[in-house]
Amino acid sequence: MPPMTPLVKNLLIINVVVFALLNLLPYLGISTNGMADYLALHYPTSDRFHPIQLVSHFFVHGGLTHIFFNMFGLVMFGPLLERRYGGQRFLILYLVAAAGAVALHFGWTWYEINALEDTLASFRVDPTLASFTDFFSSVDTRSLTMDDGTPVSRVVGDIATELTLNSDDPSLVREEATAMMQEYIDFKTDVPMVGASGALYGVVAAFAILYPSFPLMLIFLPIPIRAKFFVPILLAVDLFLGVMQFSWDPIAHFAHLGGAIAGGLLAYFWHRSDPPAGAQRWDRGVPR
Repeated sequence: MPPMTPLVKNLLIINVVVFALLNLLPYLGISTNGMADYLALHYPTSDRFHPIQLVSHFFVHGGLTHIFFNMFGLVMFGPLLERRYGGQRFLILYLVAAAGAVALHFGWTWYEINALEDTLASFRVDPTLASFTDFFSSVDTRSLTMDDGTPVSRVVGDIATELTLNSDDPSLVREEATAMMQEYIDFKTDVPMVGASGALYGVVAAFAILYPSFPLMLIFLPIPIRAKFFVPILLAVDLFLGVMQFSWDPIAHFAHLGGAIAGGLLAYFWHRSDPPAGAQRWDRGVPR
């Protein structure tokens, strides 16, 4: 593990302190009053969105495993880049990657919500079973429950049955169906994003730009792969999982992609326009 550098150390301390406060204070009888949700990033149209979340969310983590792997990546790659760029440039890289993560995450969320709203608008005009089932065709309702604990799949199934039985006059269940569809759209806007993963992906992408031949490997797959191959493979997996949206996978994969794109492009621009003094050639994979 490379020696710690000042900015990486400070980022590590902030992340660990925030995690400790949000997770340990309740065990001491001190209520955080929903502070984690307040600091997490929500979609701008959500009632839970606050501008501070654009920065605060990447200091909040969803669990011990989440923060461990993010901080492990930070202390593995961060010091090398901080020594290469200096503290100021490294901080710019970190923040630009985090901003790229937010931008692509919001862009993908907008695309999803916009498609759902178009389907809802079509249903209001022509409340058919086909348009209702089309709305929920990409939603794994088995993993969702209503506020009273009723499975969403059961409610959707009941509404679909009513639309079938009342196909001659679907307006009888129009209000119930539109309310259910709107509730899911509201739910989508309220799903929070937390963690430094987007910024970290930007750091890793920048590392691959600078040291393409450096061997990297996953903890659970100890096979060394050169950084120039490792990062594209990692991003391809993120793209696949982000598009598929499996119910068992709550990760914001497009935030990872946005962070990697922003961080990688910035590193590439810096290297082409103003390489650091003493910068080593790209074809030599081992950093100093």
